[in-house]
Amino acid sequence: MTDAPAPTTTANPTVFHVTHWKAGSQWVRAVLGAAAPRRVLSPDHDPEWFYNKPLVNGGVYTPVYSTFEKFRTTVSPDLDQRTFVVIRDLRDTAVSWYFSLLHSHTPDDDSVSTSRQILRRLSKTDGLALVISNHLRDAVDIQKSWIDSGARIFRYEDLRANQLKEFSELLEFCQINLPPARRKSIISRSSFERKTWWRFGRERLKSHLRKGVPGDWKNHFDPRHKKLFKHLYANLLIRTGYERDLDW
Repeated sequence: MTDAPAPTTTANPTVFHVTHWKAGSQWVRAVLGAAAPRRVLSPDHDPEWFYNKPLVNGGVYTPVYSTFEKFRTTVSPDLDQRTFVVIRDLRDTAVSWYFSLLHSHTPDDDSVSTSRQILRRLSKTDGLALVISNHLRDAVDIQKSWIDSGARIFRYEDLRANQLKEFSELLEFCQINLPPARRKSIISRSSFERKTWWRFGRERLKSHLRKGVPGDWKNHFDPRHKKLFKHLYANLLIRTGYERDLDW
C-alpha cells in the first residue's frame, strides 16, 4: 500500500474569515484587505459566493457566513489554510440587527424590505423580540457549530478593547507578515473610532455603524427580552464565555 500524497501547500495559506452577521465583518475585512489587497476575494453581494466558485489557493476569503458543517462541504481539512472565527455577544448582535433592519440596511433584497415593513409596524419591544426569536437564529447556528470545531476564535469585544494587540495576533495567525509600523498603520486606519469620528460618543440610530459598544444590550433589553433570550439560547452565552450562569 502506498502512502497518501501530502497536502498541496502554497507560499501563502488560504485564509478563511468565518463570522456571523453584526460581528464586525466589514471591519475585519477592511483590515485584511489593506494587509493583503491582492489576495482578498469579494462576495460581490452573492450570499452563496463562497460555495459557487472554485477555491483559490492562497486567497483571503472574507467574510464567510457559514456553519462549520456547511464550510466543510467546500473546504477540506487537508487544505493548507488558516481559518478563524469572529463571534459577538448575541444579545448585542440582536440589538444591532434590529436597528440595522429598521434603519440602515440597504433594501437590496426582499427580505430586508419585508423585515423593515414589519418592524415599522411593531413597537420596539415587539420588534426586538421578533429579531431575537427569528432573525438571530442564523447567527446562533453559526456560533454553535464552530465552538468545538478547533478553529481559532476571536471575539468582537476583544478586538474593540485592544485593537492593536488582537488584530496583530489575527494577522500573525493568518501568516500575513507585515513590518510592525505598517501593521499598526493599517489597524489604526481601519479602527471603529476612525470610521465613526463624526459621532464623538453619540449614538446615531440610522447609521450602519450605529454604536458598536459591547454591552449595549443592557440599554434595550427589558425583562421580556431577557426571559425570551434565556428560553431560546440560555446555554450558548455560557459556552461562548459571555456569561458564567443564567443570573443576568
